[in-house]
Amino acid sequence: MLLIQGGHMVFDVEIVEELVLRAEYILIVGGGSLSIGSEDQPFPGEAVIELHSNTHSTELPLYGAKVLAVRDGTLDLHGRHVPITWTHLAHTASLGDTNLTLSLPVTLRQGDQVVIATTENRFYMKENEVRTIASVSEDGLEVTLTEALEHTHLSVTQTLGGHTVETRAEVGLLTHNVKIQGNVGTDFSVAIEGCDTAFRPDQHATQSCFNGRHGDEIGGDQFGATVILSGKFPDLDLVMGRIEYVEVTKAGQAFQLGRYPLHFHLAGDMGGSYIRGCSIHHTYNRAVTMHATNNLLVEHNVAYNNMGHAIFTEDGVEQNNVVQYNLAVYTRTSSSLLNVDVTRSSFWVVNPNNIFRHNAAASGTHFGYWYRLDHHPSGPSTTNIYCQNTEQMGLFFNNTAHSMGRYGLWVFSNPGYHPKSDICGGRDVVAKWESFTAWHCERGAEAVSGTKLQFHNFVMLDNQQAGMEMVSVKGGFGQDDSPGIFNSLVVCHSALNSSACTSGTSGIVAPKTQIFSISNVTFVNFDEGGSAALSGCSQCRNYQGGYRAQVKGLAFENSPNKIRFQWEHETIWIDADGSLTGEPEANVVPTMGILPTDSCTQEAAFSVTKNVPGSVCRGAMKFLRVAVTNPSPSSLLGKDLVVSNDFGATHIPYLMFRIGGAGWMGLVYTGATFDFNFENANQFVNMSYKTNTKFMTRNDYYFVKHTLTQTPDRIETTKGERESLESLPDLTTNIHGDFYWDTDSKELTYMVSHSKKTTKRHGNMVFDDRVPGQSRQISFSVYKCQHKGCSAPDPRPVPTTHPDAPFRWSDVETWKHMPVSTGGHPTEAEYSLPVEGDEIVIPESMWLVVDTATLKLGRVFVYGTIEFDDTMDHRFEATIIYIQGGSLVAGYSSDTPFTHSLIIRLMDPEDVDAYSMNLGWKTIGVFGYLRLHGQVCRRSWHKLGATVEVGTGHITLAEDPDASWLNKEVGVTTTGKEATESEVRRVVAINGATLTLDSALKFQHLGEIHTLSDGTSITLAGEVGLLSRNIAVEGITENSNGGRILVSTVFQNGKHYVGSAQVDGVEFRNMGQEGFTDITDPRYSIAFLGLDAIGDHSSYVKRSSFNVNYNVAVGLIKTLNMVVEENVIYHELDSGIRHETGSNTYRWNLITTVFFLGTYEDRQETENLNWSGAFQLDNAPNTVLTGNVVAGAEQAGYKTLGELCEDTTWWMGNEVHNAIYGVMLWKKGGTGPLTDCCRLNNFYTWRISDTGFYVQHYASSLITNVVSVDSPLGAMQIIYEPDSLSHKFHPKTANASHSLFVGVSPSHTCEYQASKSRIMKFYGDKFFGGGVGGGNTGILLASFTSGSNKL
Repeated sequence: MLLIQGGHMVFDVEIVEELVLRAEYILIVGGGSLSIGSEDQPFPGEAVIELHSNTHSTELPLYGAKVLAVRDGTLDLHGRHVPITWTHLAHTASLGDTNLTLSLPVTLRQGDQVVIATTENRFYMKENEVRTIASVSEDGLEVTLTEALEHTHLSVTQTLGGHTVETRAEVGLLTHNVKIQGNVGTDFSVAIEGCDTAFRPDQHATQSCFNGRHGDEIGGDQFGATVILSGKFPDLDLVMGRIEYVEVTKAGQAFQLGRYPLHFHLAGDMGGSYIRGCSIHHTYNRAVTMHATNNLLVEHNVAYNNMGHAIFTEDGVEQNNVVQYNLAVYTRTSSSLLNVDVTRSSFWVVNPNNIFRHNAAASGTHFGYWYRLDHHPSGPSTTNIYCQNTEQMGLFFNNTAHSMGRYGLWVFSNPGYHPKSDICGGRDVVAKWESFTAWHCERGAEAVSGTKLQFHNFVMLDNQQAGMEMVSVKGGFGQDDSPGIFNSLVVCHSALNSSACTSGTSGIVAPKTQIFSISNVTFVNFDEGGSAALSGCSQCRNYQGGYRAQVKGLAFENSPNKIRFQWEHETIWIDADGSLTGEPEANVVPTMGILPTDSCTQEAAFSVTKNVPGSVCRGAMKFLRVAVTNPSPSSLLGKDLVVSNDFGATHIPYLMFRIGGAGWMGLVYTGATFDFNFENANQFVNMSYKTNTKFMTRNDYYFVKHTLTQTPDRIETTKGERESLESLPDLTTNIHGDFYWDTDSKELTYMVSHSKKTTKRHGNMVFDDRVPGQSRQISFSVYKCQHKGCSAPDPRPVPTTHPDAPFRWSDVETWKHMPVSTGGHPTEAEYSLPVEGDEIVIPESMWLVVDTATLKLGRVFVYGTIEFDDTMDHRFEATIIYIQGGSLVAGYSSDTPFTHSLIIRLMDPEDVDAYSMNLGWKTIGVFGYLRLHGQVCRRSWHKLGATVEVGTGHITLAEDPDASWLNKEVGVTTTGKEATESEVRRVVAINGATLTLDSALKFQHLGEIHTLSDGTSITLAGEVGLLSRNIAVEGITENSNGGRILVSTVFQNGKHYVGSAQVDGVEFRNMGQEGFTDITDPRYSIAFLGLDAIGDHSSYVKRSSFNVNYNVAVGLIKTLNMVVEENVIYHELDSGIRHETGSNTYRWNLITTVFFLGTYEDRQETENLNWSGAFQLDNAPNTVLTGNVVAGAEQAGYKTLGELCEDTTWWMGNEVHNAIYGVMLWKKGGTGPLTDCCRLNNFYTWRISDTGFYVQHYASSLITNVVSVDSPLGAMQIIYEPDSLSHKFHPKTANASHSLFVGVSPSHTCEYQASKSRIMKFYGDKFFGGGVGGGNTGILLASFTSGSNKL
């Protein structure tokens, strides 16, 4: 082992004879270096580093064996300067020639070896030839070889379609005077004969043998030398590699990741390092690797006969590397590495933000350039916060590929490439590959999946299957918005190969989905057999397609075969300028029977497939794609859909695997009527299906007609029934889905139209301005009832204190300590107090006290601490407050609260499209510490001590409140049927337990205690909760989009930040953002997400109020050991508290006025079957639930899975009144252990509109120690499973014990019982209807069912 530890090893440039350094390991550490020559003085003699070892050698950690490794230091290898390391033939070199004429003058020497790339088609990889130089002419353009060539290597210049195209064999230098090589173990060397049949690179090809796939060769252990530069830490300049004009051979180690010939490993920023002018040949594991490496320069290198990818990036985080002027010849498939090396590429790109220009790939087994862009990085760089498949394109320019087994360029990964304006998001942007030439490949270039992918200035010739192809791409129309191909040349066959065209060759293949643009493309020599300049529906199965491609600026030279179709409804071609058909805006579609003969003409140029000819449709015709799915009855499956009109018919086969699902797909055109009939199915009257019509723009319409055998009782074309029109629909007066039933002819005709009402038609919008259109759906159903009139006959009976000298907001000098270019410190020289709209960054080391009024700010980033001075009132306004590792403090603890007024106001920004950090606007993101402790009173809420009648302006509580309630807002909870009967008033006077309000109450609020005949006392009393606090967090809201607080975790810059929030005595106003209910993005008023088990008292929400919420108020998701107590929560959507994890504590909280989203703001979402509880306890093991009250919920009071019967109970003294259901123990579907038993314990429900205790679960049920008063049904238990058809027996039970059910109390009235709330009217007859004689029921005997019901 050679260890260079801080020293410097230098090869003597004065030595004349060859210098050879042999070692098993070379390791450079401690700032050492190994130098052979320098940039200014390249090494003039011969130098060899030979690394020797075998597969049984001891491996160094990380680096392995047979390795030259740089851990901390510099590797300087500078061979003799070679101005031109590779060039092209100037003239064709024929079989038997010993002379080469080159395009550029070279400085090759006698004895140098070169590789001459094959120029034959993709199956002739063995025709690459290595030869030795005998002599070079003085001008460097003529080279004489020691052996004659065995194959012809072309150098051809052609003029094709007005373009001068050069197709020349490359000649690359393989030898240099400085060499790194591995020894070859002769014990493992063996001669391998070539396979009987040639290697086939096709996707599903079967090879005739494993070894020898590429011909005769010498096999070995494939354990070569490796060079690795990998510092202990990236981006710290620990390693430097300057490697130029060096030969690397017998390198790389098969079957091992990370053992590559030249390998920059997790190196970070390598600006200043390079690999230049080297040859890397006969390697066993790739050639040049950039692994988590940025800014590396790789140029003028020659890679030859490399197993696996040649020049490649690895994890997906590599950016800004420059790869230019490199030649890769004969990059070979490898079965000793990863799967992707089996289908290897000469240049493998896993992050698009790199520069690849002026490179050449020749005669590889599979791909020249492969952009494989996964969604997130892999390997050691794995992260979910970066998405390389949305990264913007760097540069791909002036590259070439030829004689590749598969494609010259391939853009493929499973998630596709969807470039965005921001990391992992933002708007879609265009990605361009530019100036690429590919010839003699299977396909010149293919992009499989992505958004707005474009090929520009491509030259494709003599490729077997296609010049260019895109498979499944998205975008709009035109060069600024569309996937497409622009300013290119496609040649089917040329002087290179007159037989290149086959019956399946296409110039351009359009995608199978979405829309596509082709502009200014010239097609040459599409005149052979079934070749065609254009074809559609890339990689479609039979009978798929139906999408659009638009063209303009096309030119055809000796190309009578313009379009090939696969079947009658495959592709719509739009000729924007007449360059395809001779008439602008004409359509070319497959010939079908429904085409109008006066507008459409079949033409030979579009009829390359004789049994699927094409027609040109001129005039104002527009074609649409119609998909028909979800048919009923099931017997329609497999039948043809016959579409017909006055001109004829077309049969559309049923297909299981269509794009978008099983069914039928076909083309129709606007303004016409089409008969839809399922073949041999005229007997059906009851029939339904769904249609989806694409590409509809304003004023587009067509009619569908069905001829039935009977008059249906019900007809639907969109959601809900409609009445038949009195005549056929008319676009000017009727809307999408309107229909006419002709009783005499039994014909049903409905209209499919773009707009609900007709508007002015679009003008002539072509190409870049063309409107992609929208989809319109039909849900068609005709039904003949079994009984007349469709009615059946009647059935028979943190921190503790601030530092001594904190920074102060009011001190101008504070702001010079802020980061430059942020609020208060715009430039290095300027600093001042922030101005309105500034974005503030509080650095990690700063404790900043806000001691003055502040202006409206943009985003505020808190990495240090921000504290509000408790000597003044504050209003702090921002769009986002982002706390990462820092703290926001107002009041250090409950014992030392903040005593002044603080309002933290969250606002929308001026530019709502600006970057919002994945949190959304109006957010406090807590990934550090939030400490808000306001002034609190003895109790946050009290029971009413007496009933309050309508019109009363004062209320009496059950006990005296604090004097601090004076001049504060309070909420008086509902005791009526409507949750909205809760009322908010201000307290203007306090006299003992009596509060005088600022205005009279509009509703009655009970405050009664009744003694029953057995002496039991029951309390039917509403609550009064204090809403005002001296600390308030509020959102400025429109459309139910308030503010929110997210307390969670984030991984940034290698560090894990965990949020913590201590909230006591805080008012939340206008918080929560409607619609964001998923637990992955819970935009609640305050949500604790993914904190796991927190430390004692590190986070809590206590004695606070939530005063109007547009989502859930408090959410605990994957968070344990939290305390939520004595909060007043008013006006929530779906739930007040949502609990997704056990082991939390909820005590003495009051929740009132909980709305159902399906009817919120007068909505009527009849399909919304979601049931929520004001207290939503989805997972509640070991949860403490004590003394909580729900008062007024439009659905359930508590929704839970209950406690396990065998566990100690932590639930006691909880109450709910004025809800649809009191307590729901509901697990909708599923099963579990036979012994499971779920318990509801110690709840009090009263004035419930339907059922006090509703149980539906697979487990046995126990209801115990509960009270139900004045509810139509006290308790209902449904126990389901096992399935009756399983014939199994499970010993399940339903029990109710030690409980009290009161049918009617002294406060009950018949008028109250008969009344129905708004939500009850919405649900209609879905509730308990009472006993046989009416009245209330205590317990409904349990039901044991085969499965859960479908409520």
